[in-house]
Amino acid sequence: MEYALLLKFLLYTGVRLGEALALRWDDVRLEEHAARIRHSKNEDPRELRLRDDLCAAIALHPRGRGPGRVFRFHQGGWLKWQLLRARLAACGLPEPERPKKGEQRRVPPHRLSWVNHHTFCHTWATWMRRYGGLDEIGLTATGRWRDPRSARRYAHAVAREEWAQVEALPSVEKSWKRTAGEPK
Repeated sequence: MEYALLLKFLLYTGVRLGEALALRWDDVRLEEHAARIRHSKNEDPRELRLRDDLCAAIALHPRGRGPGRVFRFHQGGWLKWQLLRARLAACGLPEPERPKKGEQRRVPPHRLSWVNHHTFCHTWATWMRRYGGLDEIGLTATGRWRDPRSARRYAHAVAREEWAQVEALPSVEKSWKRTAGEPK
């Protein structure tokens, strides 16, 4: 499904939705595991490194490779509706009927209500920090940010050495027994 591929692309490249939707087949080089974003939010072009499994998924694109844009979607209500459907499905909730034009959307409360397309960018940055080992300079070097201060917000994603000191705290069992009035 093309929408699922779009979500994978957002998650594993960190691009903004508009950048992904503007991506053209001319800018995708699967044999090099690369893609080029012509215009970012900062107006800077940038190169993307594509994972092997993402390249394989793109190679199996439901519409095949051809001229024009990789993803046929446009920003707006339909994409938001697709994401809502995906969030509800992930929560095990039934899909609501799509409202008619001008009607209020009725969505049951669910634990993923905070997820939007931009969440995938933040997840990518958090993963690059935590699993890829990048600091703010490394994140800036990906071209996603111009200023390391903007990338610094992901510093929380990595447990610092200081957190290893948690093992020096008193034992949970020993502390519990003391407070319960039991002998040491």
